[in-house]
Amino acid sequence: MTSQRRKAFSIEEKGAILARLENGESNSALAKEFGVGHSTISMILKNKDRIKESFNSNVLKPKKLRKSQHDNIDQALLQWFKITRNKGIPISGPMLQEKANVFASGFGNPNFNCSASWISRFKVRHNIVSGKIVGESSSVDQSSTYNWLTTVWPNLRRQFSNEEIFNADETGFFYKLLPDRTLKFKGENCCGGKLSKERLTVMVAANLSGTVKKKLFVIGRSQKPRCFSSVKSLPVDYANNRKAWMTSELFERWLRDWDRNLVKKKKKILLLVDNCPAHPNVTDLKSITLAFLPPNTTSVLQPMDQGIIRSLKCNFRKNLVLKMINGLDCNQNSPMKITILDAIVMINDAWNKISQSTIYNCFKHAGLIETYDDLPVREIEENEFDDEDDLPLSL
Repeated sequence: MTSQRRKAFSIEEKGAILARLENGESNSALAKEFGVGHSTISMILKNKDRIKESFNSNVLKPKKLRKSQHDNIDQALLQWFKITRNKGIPISGPMLQEKANVFASGFGNPNFNCSASWISRFKVRHNIVSGKIVGESSSVDQSSTYNWLTTVWPNLRRQFSNEEIFNADETGFFYKLLPDRTLKFKGENCCGGKLSKERLTVMVAANLSGTVKKKLFVIGRSQKPRCFSSVKSLPVDYANNRKAWMTSELFERWLRDWDRNLVKKKKKILLLVDNCPAHPNVTDLKSITLAFLPPNTTSVLQPMDQGIIRSLKCNFRKNLVLKMINGLDCNQNSPMKITILDAIVMINDAWNKISQSTIYNCFKHAGLIETYDDLPVREIEENEFDDEDDLPLSL
């Protein structure tokens, strides 16, 4: 007779088996399905309270429920970890070690000396993993966000249609920045030139429905770059200052030009912008209602920051890499030089490639749309804007 093969189930798998047992499925049927003995299924049922406790605590991967020998320290450290992370404070392994020793001393256990391996087991027990901190969401004022969305935004929203609601934001492009990492043969030394810091600032604006993408406003350092000499017109609006930054003067000029154009078309819009110093409260606008997002909320409330700018840079990065490859094919010694005109053409092309549904989804992701009652668009995917190559051309 062939003996049953021993199998270890994860907490997640045990939780699923428990649910099926409680729904009336028999021990023998489950044992046969998973190729284990009846006693294995019976043991899972016997330990259901501990399994459910771990399952509800999101501890899903371990196959054995190992409790710490210092349970009071373990639980105190876990509660401290939860409270500290809820405040948005980064926590490292050494911080956990130090705090565990503090708790041990408070519990009258001076001989306890927290090791790195104890912390490793602690992280496994409680499904704690390492993650990279990104964005500015940890500094967001949650109460201001909620109050604005529930009190200010509904009043603004009802006055304008989806086609009349716009968001605008500027971003920097280090348009000559080459990859800072490379594939290489094993043992080969890596060397290269300095990373370029030449930048352009680009003002991006689009409406909520994604049907209108305003012509880009690009700010460079040179008033008349040499590469513009043979060009009759640019696909973008261009201005300059010494640092290629957005200023309050440039913002007001851009806004008033847009307002005059809307007056001619007899259109009125709502424009949402953040409250940075470069965005003054421009008065006497005839067709634009200017509304400012609350301080410390733009990383979650501003649609452009929810993926539109990232998608723009992803598209530009691909254009840049293709141009580099073409330059290498034409000139074996070095990649093609990128001019401001090249950058403008590639940025404009990247802007044209952003889809209507991407823009609409980003407005929805910012909380500015409650239902999909206007467009038959797909839900935003978790990796919606991760469709990038593996070259870290940070822009």
